[in-house]
Amino acid sequence: MKGLVLEGGGARGAYQVGAYAALKEIGIEFDGVAGTSIGAVNAAYIVQGDIEIMKKVWLDYDYTHFMNIDEQLYEKVKDIWFSTKNFNNIIDLMYRAKNNEGIDIEPFRVLLEKTLDESVIRNSKKDFGLITVYWDRKLHPCRLLLDDIPEGRLVEYLIASCSLPIFQFNKIDDKLFLDGGLSDNIPVSLLKNNGYDDIVVIRLTDDIVGKINLSKHNDIAIKVIIPSEDLGGGLNKDHENVARIMKLGYLDAMKAYDRIDGVNYFFEKEDRYDEDYCFDMFRNLKTEVVEKLCDILMIRKEPNLRTLLENVIPKLGEHLGLEKKFSYRELYYSIYEKKLEYNSISRVNLYDFNKVVQIVGKNVDSDDGIVADFGIPIIQKNISLLSLNKNKGIKILVNCIIIGWTEYRD
Repeated sequence: MKGLVLEGGGARGAYQVGAYAALKEIGIEFDGVAGTSIGAVNAAYIVQGDIEIMKKVWLDYDYTHFMNIDEQLYEKVKDIWFSTKNFNNIIDLMYRAKNNEGIDIEPFRVLLEKTLDESVIRNSKKDFGLITVYWDRKLHPCRLLLDDIPEGRLVEYLIASCSLPIFQFNKIDDKLFLDGGLSDNIPVSLLKNNGYDDIVVIRLTDDIVGKINLSKHNDIAIKVIIPSEDLGGGLNKDHENVARIMKLGYLDAMKAYDRIDGVNYFFEKEDRYDEDYCFDMFRNLKTEVVEKLCDILMIRKEPNLRTLLENVIPKLGEHLGLEKKFSYRELYYSIYEKKLEYNSISRVNLYDFNKVVQIVGKNVDSDDGIVADFGIPIIQKNISLLSLNKNKGIKILVNCIIIGWTEYRD
């Protein structure tokens, strides 16, 4: 059976909405969905079968529909999360919760009751599961499938799964419940133990704890969708932030299933720029271009094809931050992506790569006058421009190559 597992992570859960929209567009269906904390909430909406309601909850309701706090406190806490750099703020919030002054999430309960239909979820013929814990001098994990949750009380248990220790205490039948992330933030085993052998995981952070968790399940098929950049604070419900995270989830998921091209940016699928085409573009760089690249990279060898392939290209990949074993296609895309990055072009959009190649080729010298101000002729022998200023050096490398390609095409 095929299942979907959603990691917990507060307001960063908007990422999962976009990712699931992509999976649905691709045509992937799931027999069951499980999640922890906000992942459990998203799982409930998915099993309910109405993605438009889920999008509306995320995009149209601001923080006042999730937390009963004033704007000043919201602005203070929205961008923090459980990490060492936020240690002092988190301890302060947990202390307040201990003294019954935690953040009130009653508005969230009201919103869930308004937008979730438990009867629809129970009649969906899809499995649903969540993780929470209750405190009785120690933490007791609760791994619950839908049949384990009393009828009419689904929202109570969703709130239990989301009860961060900075919120007001949440009790069910006199038991104090806390966020499921304190036990298992990526509940693969909840589905795996119920016969699922093909699971998609949508993560909200790329941390080592999660990687260790997932490594325990190498006996089943797992596809992991990971955010390509940090998703920020766990309580940030600002519309612009939510919309951006949701869009990133969609783009990352489409790229994970090879529906989108690009390395760090996102481009419409284009078969033209295959490995052979990209190799030919490097192979056909003129000797004088290779010589300039050698000067910048301090490669003291004849500027021929062998030097280009064996010395220059590995160095280019290194300076552009590619994995050690990269393809010519990845390098080709990365060079154009650097031009977008240096011109502060948002990466969270879907672009037409043909247009990027065309526009960059026409305006290659226009970004901050890099070529004019730090042109190749000023480079002295035995002094690497990259050692003087790496960013400016990489800009010149990129410009030099793109100019060479533009001249080759012309």
